[in-house]
Amino acid sequence: MINKNLVFLSYGNEQEYLRAVFSILSLSSWVPPELFIGKQNRFRIIVYTDNPAYFQEHLPKLEIEYFLLTTTILDEMVGDTGFFHRRKVCVIDQTFKKYSDQDLLFIDTDTFFYTVPNKLLVPFNMSNSFMHVREYAIEKGVDVFAAFRQEEYPKAFVDYITKNTFIVNNKEESFSPKSYCWNSGVLGLDSNFGKLIPDVLNLTDKFYANSKWFISEQLAFALVLQKRGNIEATDDLIYHYWGKRQKAMMSILIKQLFQQKSPSELINSRTIRSLTKKWKTMISNDVILEQAVISLQQRYWLFGIRKAVQIIMKDPFNKKMYKELINAAVA
Repeated sequence: MINKNLVFLSYGNEQEYLRAVFSILSLSSWVPPELFIGKQNRFRIIVYTDNPAYFQEHLPKLEIEYFLLTTTILDEMVGDTGFFHRRKVCVIDQTFKKYSDQDLLFIDTDTFFYTVPNKLLVPFNMSNSFMHVREYAIEKGVDVFAAFRQEEYPKAFVDYITKNTFIVNNKEESFSPKSYCWNSGVLGLDSNFGKLIPDVLNLTDKFYANSKWFISEQLAFALVLQKRGNIEATDDLIYHYWGKRQKAMMSILIKQLFQQKSPSELINSRTIRSLTKKWKTMISNDVILEQAVISLQQRYWLFGIRKAVQIIMKDPFNKKMYKELINAAVA
């Protein structure tokens, strides 16, 4: 009997579809197939996409429920907000409306599983939810985004939540800047949370309208979930390569993989399990290298040198890395 829906959202172009296909393949490689294939399956994979045929061609062996996202539906999900990430909240809402008695696990497509996700396979409960990783106290977001010259967004957000109260579950709530921002690349929500999605959507709209911060939907989820109970991280199970540079790296790696093997050959494959562990290390190292390079280029010497030493210790025989660090330091 199905008790959990695993939800993916993928639209726009082939690069986006390939990321989603690989994420689903990594899931199928680390989770016992009987959990979502066959008559006794407990999980349902749902893909919201503007191109179901692409996924049906690339994942023929998996039982997947597709929801066609027409241009009209995609536009309606954004409405007049101009906030594209609003679509994430909308597909979660749509899933809860259709399957109100079932838990939900939303997974961004720029992710992959790299171990057996045992804590995500059991039923969820109201006192414990899941997101990808805790990032920083919201008030510290000003300093974090100042490095990218985008501090006006967290400043506006902190100002807005400090001066206002909000309605959640028919109660007046206030949110503290000392609360934490959590990455929403993964969202594990129990079935009862479905009734709060309209509040999350309303908060998302208000947060974005008053701050233009591009993480408004994850702020809405994080603040509501922190009021409700405990949030547990899932970065020990799922890798989220959200950075532009890391996405480009993964796109090349995934494309090369599919040139060598068809996705149908990779279902429940040891190849995928081996690659996810290898690629996690590779992409994690590149994040450190990127931090070192940016810091050296901007003359933040202490942080840049610390990150440079860190990546050299992790990957001492990478000649390309040394060249990139030297070029950044002398630029």
